[in-house]
Amino acid sequence: MELTVTLWLWVGAVGMALGTLVPLGRFVRDEESRVYTAVLTGVTAIAAVAYALMAQGYAVSLPGLEGVELVRYVDWLLTTPLMVLYLGLLSRSGPRVYAALVAADVVVVTSGVVAAALSGPTRYVAFGVGAVAYLVLSYLLLRTLPRRASFQSGDHVATFTTVRNLTVVVWSLYPVVWLLAPTGVGLLLPETQVLVMTYLDLVSKVGFVVVAVRGLDGITSHGTARTTTAD
Repeated sequence: MELTVTLWLWVGAVGMALGTLVPLGRFVRDEESRVYTAVLTGVTAIAAVAYALMAQGYAVSLPGLEGVELVRYVDWLLTTPLMVLYLGLLSRSGPRVYAALVAADVVVVTSGVVAAALSGPTRYVAFGVGAVAYLVLSYLLLRTLPRRASFQSGDHVATFTTVRNLTVVVWSLYPVVWLLAPTGVGLLLPETQVLVMTYLDLVSKVGFVVVAVRGLDGITSHGTARTTTAD
């Protein structure tokens, strides 16, 4: 079982590292899009480091949190706000909306840590808090963010909609895995949980990054066209 878990963690590390090359290459050759690609590079680069640490058996143990994958939760605490930031950059919705998104996101992740550390019915109370926070986060992403947006072009709207929808759909699967895994009712074996979590992470992060980078062509060309017209 340990070998299987380690294998899937290395798959995650390699996948995230390869995914990092996509925005990093764009960052090097395209100065105009560097604000966007710097954020995208951070998403998969941080995840690659986290997966490499977990694959090598490194973990952070705190009193009362033995057995909790803190490295994974730290990864989520760092990368999910970056993903939200990218959506904010596309929509130009303002710092207040972004702050609300990050606050809800942090509650979701920290509730997961607390729920995983607890036992008995109390863990489901913490899980419920995280579920409510996720509903708030989803509402902000699906309704508030578009309403407060000031998109520059149809390309911005198209890219935003695609990566936003991908994010909401995949993120909605994490609570289901948590409930089915040993953290919940225990229907999934630990190695199966790692496999599914790795798959979801790769889809949510590498998929997000690849789609976002592809959408940059229309976004940056629109910015160039506006500058040329103004001149």
